[in-house]
Amino acid sequence: MTVTTELSSWDCSECSRTLNHGEFRFTCTVCDDYDLCETCVGTLNPPHPHKLIRELAYRHEDIIIAYTSATMASNIEIATDMYRDRYCLGVRDVDETNPSLYADTYSWFTYETIGTRSKNFGNGLRNIIQSRDYLGICAKNRPEWVITDFACIFQSIISVPIYTLFNDRELTHVINNTKLSALVCDKTVLLRLIRLYAECPSLRHIICMDPIPETILGMEKNELCIHYMNDIETCGSNQRYDFVNIAPNECFTIIYTSGSSGIPKGAMISERTFRAEFSEWCVPYPYDFINFSYEPLAWASDRDSLIRTFLLGGRTGFSTGDVSLLMEELALVRPNSFLGTPAIWNKIYAEFKAALSLTTVHLPPEAIEAEEYRLLQHFSKLIPMRCKFITIGGAKISPIVLDFVKGCFARCKIRESYGITECGGITSNNVLDDTLQFRLISVPEMGYTIDDEPYSRGELLIKTEHMFSGYLNNPEETQAAFTEDGFFHTGDIVELRSGSKRQIYVDIIDRKKNFFKLSQGQYVSPEFLQNIYIQSPFVEQIYIHGDLVADSVGCVVVPNREFTQAFVLKHNLENFDMNNPDQKFYEAVLQNLRLIAKKESLRQHEIPSRLVIDFEPFTAENGLLTCTMKPCRYKLAAYYGDRLKQSMSIKQRLKFIIETTTEQSLSMDDENNSFIPTGGDSLTTVRLSRKIENDLGISIPINILLKSNMTLEQLADMIEDPSKISSMSHSIVPQLLNDSQVNLDIKVGEYKNTAVSRSMVFVTGTTGFVGAFLLAELLSTYRIECKFVCLVRCTSSTNALDRIRQTMLFYKIWKEDFQERILPLQGDLATKCFGLDDKTYESLANQIDIIFHCGAEVNFILPYGKLYDSNVGGTREIIQLATYKSICIPIHYISTISVLSGGVYKEVSIDEISPTNLDNGYAQSKWVAEKLMTRASRLGLPVTIYRLGSICASRETGACNQNDLHTLLISTIMKTNCYPKTITNAYLQGLPVDFTVRSIVYLSTMQPDVYGKIYHVLNPNNSILFADIINCMCRCAIPLESVSLEKWHNKLMTLNDRDTLIGSIGEFLHENLFEETNRISAEQYCTSISSWNLPSFNHMYLMKWLSFISDNIVHQKCTNNNI
Repeated sequence: MTVTTELSSWDCSECSRTLNHGEFRFTCTVCDDYDLCETCVGTLNPPHPHKLIRELAYRHEDIIIAYTSATMASNIEIATDMYRDRYCLGVRDVDETNPSLYADTYSWFTYETIGTRSKNFGNGLRNIIQSRDYLGICAKNRPEWVITDFACIFQSIISVPIYTLFNDRELTHVINNTKLSALVCDKTVLLRLIRLYAECPSLRHIICMDPIPETILGMEKNELCIHYMNDIETCGSNQRYDFVNIAPNECFTIIYTSGSSGIPKGAMISERTFRAEFSEWCVPYPYDFINFSYEPLAWASDRDSLIRTFLLGGRTGFSTGDVSLLMEELALVRPNSFLGTPAIWNKIYAEFKAALSLTTVHLPPEAIEAEEYRLLQHFSKLIPMRCKFITIGGAKISPIVLDFVKGCFARCKIRESYGITECGGITSNNVLDDTLQFRLISVPEMGYTIDDEPYSRGELLIKTEHMFSGYLNNPEETQAAFTEDGFFHTGDIVELRSGSKRQIYVDIIDRKKNFFKLSQGQYVSPEFLQNIYIQSPFVEQIYIHGDLVADSVGCVVVPNREFTQAFVLKHNLENFDMNNPDQKFYEAVLQNLRLIAKKESLRQHEIPSRLVIDFEPFTAENGLLTCTMKPCRYKLAAYYGDRLKQSMSIKQRLKFIIETTTEQSLSMDDENNSFIPTGGDSLTTVRLSRKIENDLGISIPINILLKSNMTLEQLADMIEDPSKISSMSHSIVPQLLNDSQVNLDIKVGEYKNTAVSRSMVFVTGTTGFVGAFLLAELLSTYRIECKFVCLVRCTSSTNALDRIRQTMLFYKIWKEDFQERILPLQGDLATKCFGLDDKTYESLANQIDIIFHCGAEVNFILPYGKLYDSNVGGTREIIQLATYKSICIPIHYISTISVLSGGVYKEVSIDEISPTNLDNGYAQSKWVAEKLMTRASRLGLPVTIYRLGSICASRETGACNQNDLHTLLISTIMKTNCYPKTITNAYLQGLPVDFTVRSIVYLSTMQPDVYGKIYHVLNPNNSILFADIINCMCRCAIPLESVSLEKWHNKLMTLNDRDTLIGSIGEFLHENLFEETNRISAEQYCTSISSWNLPSFNHMYLMKWLSFISDNIVHQKCTNNNI
């Protein structure tokens, strides 16, 4: 540019002189609005502390031209003339001393140069193709790309931008789909085109932007001509063609989609549609408008950004295309704004979180926040200070990454942009453009409807001013893309929200085509999960995979190399092989993903069960990313599909199943690791057994899974060789018979007469359902002076009385005056002398007048061996306490009808009942315990046995056992708003808990008549049809739907109630949940309380019960005790 006497828009920040138009200014890369003239740069002392870069000063144009009906060609020509001596396009310089390296400077072409070359090239093209023909452009970003594009605009040639990383199949498809006769390319594409020429019959001319070696010129075949672009420009400089006018509705350019789901489609864009993207025409900006072009110009967004900058008198600096130099070149160009796809921000975030994890690993918690702030300040320098606007577009960004971008680059205004090649811009910062028309349609197969509350959800359909005209030579896809009334199917699932000023907010949930279905019927959104798992410091990139034969997702992780290196050093993983990562690294990645899943409350099927680790990044070059830097899902699935199926050994697969089912970590190295926690909820093992059978096809009996010495290694062996299962199974009956005959070693003398005075009562099980109500009844019935010693298992830091109080408060039976009569005693039934010291035990034996033994581990899944200590050993300890002194203590023992087997229904002695048909550990342990009690009774110890049936809610409050299977079933129905229609004809039987304990306390006062007797505490004639319970729920305004059992199971699979057992209640529906007990006799029990009216289920009772479940279980987070 020639320096003139005209004044520019810049002043020197030191001498305040206004610089002349065309004069160089030296601008600071750190300070805002700081420029020096050339004189001050040389004389300033001390020198300015920051780096200065030489740039051009130019005048502020006074001409403002508004062409509401102007064509693209006329406006480009006007801009060329208005800004003719300004910098327009820049390329990075090559190091003069080493051509393989780049210098830290850019060379710039002026508007006049670009305008002249474009006109000349357009004129020259007329010798090869005619107006309205198609011309392909396939090259990396450079001035010649823009010159070719402008030449097409001037001569009304239809440009066809082609992504350079299209594979041969895609490139050939584009050429043949458009029937290209001429294509402009760079030297990297030239050889590919020559090779593919035989597959492209319409192709006649290849124009190379770079000098053509003689060897290639000799490769011209038949009718194929290869031209050098400069030669065509030179030829065109000697010719003059007028601009060719184009009608607004005529095709202006063909933009091919990225092909994320298959062959690219060519979107036909009219001149009017293309022009509508530019709202400001030749309006000079009062500041230096600078654009950085690094995304392919074949994308609509980067091409539009460059042209918009051109029309506003700004300049565009091109990236070299080397991704490793991207941030370096961004710092050299220093644009005012920066457009980045989520791939860019994910990369920066991955580096940040890896750095944060490494620098804070040994820091105390109070220092972590300061270190995070320091790192944010450091990373904020990645975006130059001159940049004031950041636009995020191209794909949906993770909310986590978006928050990071906003925090790290807080000095910039962040804008989220959502647009589609076929329709242009749709939203800015999630606000819908008010110039377009839209509507939603339901996608019921994925659970999204326009009637969803509180916001409508579905696929977004739009109609805009920027609509494309259809897909070139593809009527089927064009018809599928539009509705009958002209709305375009975006394929995006969105949620619509209303904002202030009547604005409509669009929250994109996912792509409709990206959803996939798993074997259990659950739909999964991979982008949603990828945006969550990106939090892991291990993860640089991640791909979530799923298919119809898998019941959970798999994933491919490209690890962050810096974090990996630190992990390898920390764990001394010598000779770490990236092609075959160490098992410890593999487990660490998987465990970290599970921790994130738990933190984000993901469902089990959303936790990766199969993992592939690949240190080779997903890139557009290897085809695993689209040209828009989105994961190319169909290519990723093809590339990793087989590896994901084979990625885990049987042992690894078992480890994952056990860890996700039991929610505890296992070590692959610990072969002696037992994996079932005693005291775990009673459905865990059923779920585990079913999961193993479903995933691995082998049924492992529950009693084998729960063997105390069962290890991961042994289980893997059995899966691989099922014949070993039979050798692990054997009858438990001999052990039961042997344990029931153990020497009690007791002496029984006289027993205490408690009919007259009961001053001290010993009660076990008071933190359980029946035990809590029993204690409340005893407190209400026995005289005020009587004290109650309650054995409570708890840690030393836990207040035993608080446990009792909390339990009784939950069941709504606590009274404040109870605490004066309750003597909580910390101890354990499963321990000798309850774990008490000698003095305490002696005192206890001396003072106790009567024992109510209600304590037991009630678990229908754990095997006999796991329940022995609490249920059998605990009963022996009760007998020992009762006979510790010469005067023995009467026992009222709470047993269960579960001990009945082999067709026994009457209230007969346990000696007449065989254990052969007892099918669970709880029944077996209670059978042995009752045998011990019966033997002690025969030796003279006063014992009364109460075999309880199904115990239901209190008649007073509706309070019920929160972990009872019936309660779980009802609460699940309330949560899912549906029920399996197969249960409506089933009957529920039971006895209210308050009536149960009242009758037990009443019978306990009838000594000595009750000693030696057995009562079946149940009402065999009281039952209710489950359909009546459903009807009662409906009257409680609970919306319910009758569904098939399979559909209900699938619904349960989608629940995320990790703090309850609801997700597993379906496991028991195939069992006889509503077991009939009307054949069991309760004659002795009913006769003993014949003066009482046995309660029945009525409407009021059901309403109280259902209200309690709704208020205290469904809508409250309750503590899970054993079932």
